[in-house]
Amino acid sequence: MRKRNRCTALFMALGLAVLSGCGAASSGGSVRTETAAAVTAGTAASYDAAMPEEAAVEAAAGVADSAPLSHPDVSGRKLIRDVHLSVETDDFDGLMDRLSQQIAGAGGYVERSSISGRSLRQRSSESGRYASMTARIPADRLDSFLDTMETQSNVTYRSEQTTDVTLTYSDLESRKKSLTIEQERIWELLEKADTLESVIALEERLSEIRYQLESMESQLRLYDNQVDYSTVYLDIQEVAVFTPAEEESPGQQIQREFSENLRTLGVLLTNAVIFLAAASPFWVPALLVLLLLVLLLRKRKRKPKAEPPAPNPPAKENESPDSGQAS
Repeated sequence: MRKRNRCTALFMALGLAVLSGCGAASSGGSVRTETAAAVTAGTAASYDAAMPEEAAVEAAAGVADSAPLSHPDVSGRKLIRDVHLSVETDDFDGLMDRLSQQIAGAGGYVERSSISGRSLRQRSSESGRYASMTARIPADRLDSFLDTMETQSNVTYRSEQTTDVTLTYSDLESRKKSLTIEQERIWELLEKADTLESVIALEERLSEIRYQLESMESQLRLYDNQVDYSTVYLDIQEVAVFTPAEEESPGQQIQREFSENLRTLGVLLTNAVIFLAAASPFWVPALLVLLLLVLLLRKRKRKPKAEPPAPNPPAKENESPDSGQAS
């Protein structure tokens, strides 16, 4: 009886094993089919082009649990400094030469430069040459460069703006890292995809990720350049008299205005002489002709007029015409 029960139990165990094996085989095929369909449907829905970037990241992360995003590193600040300077100089050529040497010596470069006008010495006028320059100076040498400019020229205007892009920079880095992780997982899914729809959906999302990564890398490079190299906007004016940087007393104002008026008078006289000398081919012949006309008129006035002949006296009544001959 016990042997019969043991045999019955053994046959039942074998039967259950066979049935479970067959069920596992059949269920395995259905699982693979369902998995491929789920990947196709999930990727087509989650990687839609109109889906926001955050939702796309979460959808890709939902395929397999990912590590949380790293917190932004704020240990080093990302500061962009822009400085505007307006200066005056009475040695325009010397200042421009020294400025080029200082920029090159500091490791910077000139991004844009233009010069207009003519020298005060050539024109003898109050308005001289003007230069506009945009220079990129390494951030760690910006302060020393500005101090040197103040000692070599008369600064009439200075403005500085500092922009902190630390949070924006860290956010871009975090989003770039998330997209990179998503890109790697999509590559893994692309290797396992067994339907055309899944491959198309995954490749479309890969194209979007590549475009976003390139845009983020370009923005990060721009921030790095702006942080590492500060921008200095320079306006350089050639003058003969510097604009006072501090408030003047009434006596100093009178003295300065008097000196400027004297200089203005000298400039006007100099310009008049230059104009007369330059226009001499026109006014010298005209003056000579005018003098000739004046001399001719005077000579004509001095010449005496011819007197008319005197008329004969009338004859007397008592005397005959022949009386004189008879006597």
